[in-house]
Amino acid sequence: MSLLEEPLLIYNNGATPTLRPYQKQGIADTYSLIRLGKKRILLFAPTGGGKTWLGAQIARHAVDKGRFIIFVVHRDILVEQTAQKLAAFGIIPGFIKSGWKEDRRSQVQVASVQTMAKRDWWRQYPADIVILDEAHLTAYTSVVRQMMFNVYPQAIYLGLTATPWRTNRRESLRDIFEGLVCGPMPYQLIDSGYLVKPSYFRVTEADLQSVGTTVSGDFDEAQLALACDRPELIEQAVRDWFRLAKGRRTLCYTVNVSHARHLCDAFLAKGIPAAYVSGSTRPKQANQIYKQLAALEIQVLASCMKLVEGLDIPSVSAELMCRPTHSPSLYFQMLGRALRLSPETGKVDSVIIDQAGNVARHGFVEDIKEISLEPANKKQVLETPKKLCPHNNGGCGALLYAFQMKCPHCGYVFEQPKKIYLVPEIGEVIRPEDAERYEFYRRKLKEAYENNFDPGWAAHVFHDKYGHWSPDSWAKGAIFGTQSSEAHSNSYHSHLQAIARRKEKPDSWIQRYMTLEFGFGDLV
Repeated sequence: MSLLEEPLLIYNNGATPTLRPYQKQGIADTYSLIRLGKKRILLFAPTGGGKTWLGAQIARHAVDKGRFIIFVVHRDILVEQTAQKLAAFGIIPGFIKSGWKEDRRSQVQVASVQTMAKRDWWRQYPADIVILDEAHLTAYTSVVRQMMFNVYPQAIYLGLTATPWRTNRRESLRDIFEGLVCGPMPYQLIDSGYLVKPSYFRVTEADLQSVGTTVSGDFDEAQLALACDRPELIEQAVRDWFRLAKGRRTLCYTVNVSHARHLCDAFLAKGIPAAYVSGSTRPKQANQIYKQLAALEIQVLASCMKLVEGLDIPSVSAELMCRPTHSPSLYFQMLGRALRLSPETGKVDSVIIDQAGNVARHGFVEDIKEISLEPANKKQVLETPKKLCPHNNGGCGALLYAFQMKCPHCGYVFEQPKKIYLVPEIGEVIRPEDAERYEFYRRKLKEAYENNFDPGWAAHVFHDKYGHWSPDSWAKGAIFGTQSSEAHSNSYHSHLQAIARRKEKPDSWIQRYMTLEFGFGDLV
């Protein structure tokens, strides 16, 4: 039996949950790393892959051995969900959370990072294991840093995440975690029937030319609101929803509260039951709205950031993305909300309506083929080329893989591609079947530079993958582009000099790779 063939969870009449085989393997791999002396381990599972169940099962094992655990979350909705999953394993936790029952003697504490910052008693709690839900966020809070370095330096830290990337390019998960355990990739769960397949539609987008970025690397929110919260864009979003997702339970992601309210009002004006939530919405009120969406009493729910982590309404089958982001973590969190199974409502797929340009910016969730602890700018999602089904001439605006010659949504048939491929950067015409190899080699050259590798590493990786050496002409401008500057030249020369000294390479070796990148003179 494949690791993906057993149901996620089978428990009736109070029986202990049964995990999928890949979840059991993930737990076994975690324990293997612990036996090797690793104390900070990141566990990756896609949204819908059951990562919190892994944490709950590990907590059950630890409790049985007399250990004490703190399960750290950062949103109100996650407190309740975590408690429910722990209860399924027979664990009644204490809480470090305002409004929840405190039991300082319990072997498991479900803790809100916000409440922990306001209370001190937990510093005397004898924690052996700290489980960090949404670890790409919680691991970077000041409270968790205090736990790691001052309060519980000898504890084992297990991070759970479906999106192991940081927006801030200067921060790396490797700075915190020393081991990685991966579950199946999203495409594997989709292919195996444990997540539904999304369809992507790129529609009219906001003009972001005047929108800057913050120090962390994402769009400036105030400027983004001015660009996105515009009547014409909101009206267009509603029209696109009627065209592509009418009748589906829908989540809408907006820039801020005002944007969410305006989008909600636009749907209400068209007779579509809608609501919005924000960070100031009280938990009880928010939960009531979520129940209304699940019951289809409302059809559209808009929010700025409230819905990203933790919301679990499997019947949601459409998303309207109106919030652009540079963060792959935020993007894939948003996208994942609509991929869960809901057989009781007849859900078989999901529709992603992208007014934010996020799909073009970050790719399809099916493109994720590997996970790394490296920063996102060093280890990007491996993306397959895409194309747009034209809006006019009978097309519907769906985003498709480049190899698809017929749109599965509207039936539009693309013309057969010409048997040449023009590379704009170098003006060379290559065969279309070589386009992927060309892009792969250039990506590896850039990766070599960013990681301070010998550029020859890229050639050997290419040879190992394809069985032949890449043409020299494919290297030109791979790292700095065709509009390189003197500063780029000096930087690359220094990079090559350092490697040459380390590996005892001659000056001709430096000149060769300078020529390959910048095209100076003849090859040596």
